[in-house]
Amino acid sequence: MLIRLADIALYLGDFSEAQRYGRSALDLASTSDASLRARCYGIVAATEYFGGDIRAAETRFGTALELLESLSEADRDRVIHSTILANLGTVAETKQEWAAAEHHHREALRLRREVADARGVLQSLHALGRARLGAGDRDDAERYFAEAGQLAESLGETLERAKIWHTRAELLLRDGDASRARELAISALETFTLSRTRYDITHARVTLSRAALASGQERLAVQQGALARSAVQVMGYGLLCVLYPQDVFDLAARIDGALTAYACGDALGLPWEGRPDASARATSGQIEQLPAREGWPRGATSDDTALTLLVAHHLADRDGDGDPAAFLADLAEQEATIRGLGPTTTAAIERFRRGSEAVGSPGRATNGAAMRALPIGWVLPHDQAERRRQVTIAMSRATHADPAALVAACVIAACASWALEGASPSMLLEAAIEEAHEAAQAATTEPRLAEMLTQMSAGTWEPPTNGISLDPYETVAAVLWCATRTTALCDGLVNAVRLGGDTDTVAALVGGLIGGKLTAEQVRAELPWHQLVVPPEPESAIAETAAALATSRAIQSV
Repeated sequence: MLIRLADIALYLGDFSEAQRYGRSALDLASTSDASLRARCYGIVAATEYFGGDIRAAETRFGTALELLESLSEADRDRVIHSTILANLGTVAETKQEWAAAEHHHREALRLRREVADARGVLQSLHALGRARLGAGDRDDAERYFAEAGQLAESLGETLERAKIWHTRAELLLRDGDASRARELAISALETFTLSRTRYDITHARVTLSRAALASGQERLAVQQGALARSAVQVMGYGLLCVLYPQDVFDLAARIDGALTAYACGDALGLPWEGRPDASARATSGQIEQLPAREGWPRGATSDDTALTLLVAHHLADRDGDGDPAAFLADLAEQEATIRGLGPTTTAAIERFRRGSEAVGSPGRATNGAAMRALPIGWVLPHDQAERRRQVTIAMSRATHADPAALVAACVIAACASWALEGASPSMLLEAAIEEAHEAAQAATTEPRLAEMLTQMSAGTWEPPTNGISLDPYETVAAVLWCATRTTALCDGLVNAVRLGGDTDTVAALVGGLIGGKLTAEQVRAELPWHQLVVPPEPESAIAETAAALATSRAIQSV
């Protein structure tokens, strides 16, 4: 029964359950039953393989093979033997050891033919095609794929046929035929979805994302890639991280990078706040020296970083749900330790202490809500736009009730979510314009920010020459103007400072968007002056918060 349950869990892609059943069966298996123990070792090894621990899987598959080969050929279970050989062949494929892969797959094919295991023969033919392709014999590979495809048709094996489509999609993508690759990946994904094989679904989404990007459909690429990455994190499909390191990246590491870049941008801009003439004339070298602002220690961060971290902690503790009253209570408690709080936020804290209703209170249209909105986009997936908008508006109204402040915050949260998934500058601006329209409707105000961003997309918007004010729309436009004109983090931050005005907020938000495509280590490598920055929390604490946000995001996506 345990073996059967493990097989079902493996089929469905629930590898943690499969491993639990496999280990339990191994504990109960008699030491004299080598075939059963080999079967159990094979199950556990398969879960290790799909989890990304290739070395452990190879070792355990090897142990299983040794157990089987210790038996006489007459006593050896050939079905189990062929399965272990096939798995060793797959491990060899992953390691690009093509001769070994072909050897194992040929032996598995021989055994499967001997016992008339038609489905196993089909799987071995497909595997031999992959091995020959890896060895550089395209014609031979195509013959194996064709034979496997014909057998799948005759057997009515829709799942195995879809796996062959998936392999062909990868091959077409490698050949540069992205459009056909995308079509085949979609067909494979549809079959996998009907079959409820979650690992196959996730793998196909990765392929579809890559094919969509290569064929000019970036929105589809981002959407499918995001779903795949979340499934990898929740289900533990670490093998896909090994196979596609550029596509299946660590969301926690990217949020950590975004928070790190945000703090660096804040510290870079703080000395130049309110000095548009000086910042415009300053060289990159002068800006990157992080001169001390009068009354502040060198490298200090402002209320921008403190409040953004406060929101991040708040959301991480609540799985992405916001509680405006609890947030205000935390804010009021920490007010004395947060330097540089803006007038709107300070007034909201005073109203809260008097017991007034924060949501219904009048508020000046400033950029304080937008300044701290990035974590909402990091914790809520880009495809949960309505929920993200609701949380952003609720959390923003705690201190900033003006409709313009709400719209600006919604746009920043949306951009954070898309940037985290690798959206290009043009895609980021497109998403910002869409969100500006939707948020304006939700806040019952005119779509003025959407119009400004549309002008930016057309190349007709320019930042004001007298510096960026506290106006929320002007701030968001300036941030996106900087974040979409370069992909280099340092350039984006320096450009933000040179705009003058509210330099710390603009540079911090630019850092949060561009840094969302980097790890914290990469951010520090790009900003040699990061050692001068004094964030309000240790790096380890920021990394823990990032991990909590990423986990919540992934769970809500699957």
